[in-house]
Amino acid sequence: MKKIFQTLLSLCLVSGILAPALPANASMQEAPQVKSKTAILIDQKTGNVLYNKKDSKKMYPASITKIVTAILAIESGKMDEMVTVSRDATLTDGTRVYLSEGEQLPLRKLVEGMMVNSGNDAAVAIAEYLTGDIPSFADQMNEFAKKAGAVHTHFVTPNGLYDPEHYTTAEDMAKITQAAMKNKEFQRIVSIKNLPWHVKGWDTTLVNHHRLLWDYPGVTGVKNGYVSQAKHTLVTSVSRNGMDFIAVVLKAPSSKAAYRDTISLFEYGFTHFQRQKLSKGTKIEDSTGKEHALKKDLEFTLPMGEHYTKKVFSNGDLRVQDGNGKELATVKLFHPSPKKATSRMASSTAQKVKEITPLQLTTRTAVFFYSLFLLLVSCMVIVRMRKKKRKAQRMKRLSKNYTYVK
Repeated sequence: MKKIFQTLLSLCLVSGILAPALPANASMQEAPQVKSKTAILIDQKTGNVLYNKKDSKKMYPASITKIVTAILAIESGKMDEMVTVSRDATLTDGTRVYLSEGEQLPLRKLVEGMMVNSGNDAAVAIAEYLTGDIPSFADQMNEFAKKAGAVHTHFVTPNGLYDPEHYTTAEDMAKITQAAMKNKEFQRIVSIKNLPWHVKGWDTTLVNHHRLLWDYPGVTGVKNGYVSQAKHTLVTSVSRNGMDFIAVVLKAPSSKAAYRDTISLFEYGFTHFQRQKLSKGTKIEDSTGKEHALKKDLEFTLPMGEHYTKKVFSNGDLRVQDGNGKELATVKLFHPSPKKATSRMASSTAQKVKEITPLQLTTRTAVFFYSLFLLLVSCMVIVRMRKKKRKAQRMKRLSKNYTYVK
C-alpha cells in the first residue's frame, strides 16, 4: 500500500512539473492538447502570454527564420532597388523560386517570393544585397532579435537551412513576430495568398504555403517551415472579434499537427481571454493618496472573469497584476521629485539604524572582534608553519653538502 501511495505521489509531482503553464483559472480540461514539442500563444497587441509549453527550450526554426530576413529588408528602405542575383544564391538548397545568375529583380519582389513560396535562393540574394555577405547579414538578424527581446536566439543563415548554431525558442519567435507585425508592409506581404511570378527560370503563380490563410477565419500570416532536424515549424497571426493573437509551434510531428495545434491555441484564446484597458486620463492613487492621471492607454490581457490589481511603486511605476501577482503591464505613472527621493532614502536609512537594538549592536561587535581574533591566530599559525617548512628545507640542503663523522 505504501509503495502504491508513493507511486501515485510521484506521478502527481511529475504531472505538475511537465504541465504547460496556464492562467490560474484555466483548468487542464480547457487547455489545448498540443502535440508540438514547444508552443506559445500571445496577445499580439499587449504581448501577454496566454499559453506556453516549454516555450524557452532551444529549437531549430527552419524557414520561419525568413520573418527576420523579410522585416530587415523592408526596414532597409531599399525595397524598390534592383538586386542582381549571384551564382551562390542560385545554388542554394531546398525550396526555391528558381532565380537565374545575373538576373535583376526589385528587392520587394524577392521578399514576396521568399515569404509566399519560401524561396531559399531569394533569401540569400536579399542578404547578399543588403550587407554583402551572409555572416554580416546574420549579425543584423541577431541585432534585430536582441532589440525585440529575443535573448535565447542566434541566427546564422537568412533562410533557416539547418546549422547547429542557428536556433531560437517559441517565446523568442513570438516576440520577433510581434515586432515585425507592427510594420504595415510586412503585414501586406505575409498575407499574400497568390503571387504572379515571372522570372527567367519560372513563369507561374505562387501559392502561399501557409494553409491557414484559407482554412481558418481571420488569419493574417505569417510563415511555415520544415527541415528534418527542426520538423514542422509554424508561426501564425490572427485577428478576429477585436482580439489579435500570435501562435508559434515548433517541432510538430507533421504539418497537419502544426495546423491543428495552432487552431487549438486560437480557439483557446478566443474562448477564454479578453483584453482590458485603462484609458488615458484615468486617475490612479499612489500610496499617499495622491492622484495621478495616466498619460496613455494601458492595455493588458487576462482570462475572462479574472480580476486584476493596480500597484503604484515609489519610483512612479504603475504595475497591473493578475490574481497570482504576475505582471500584466507596467507604465511610468509619475516621476518622483529629487528632494522626495532623497528624503525617502534618508528616512529608510534612519529607520534601519533605529531598528538595531543595543543587544544586537553588542552581539555584532562581539562577533566582529572574535572574527578578527581568529584571523590573527590563523595568520600566526600560517607564518609559523612556513618558517618550520623553510628550516626543514635548509637542513635537507645542508645534509647533502656535508658528510657527518660519528
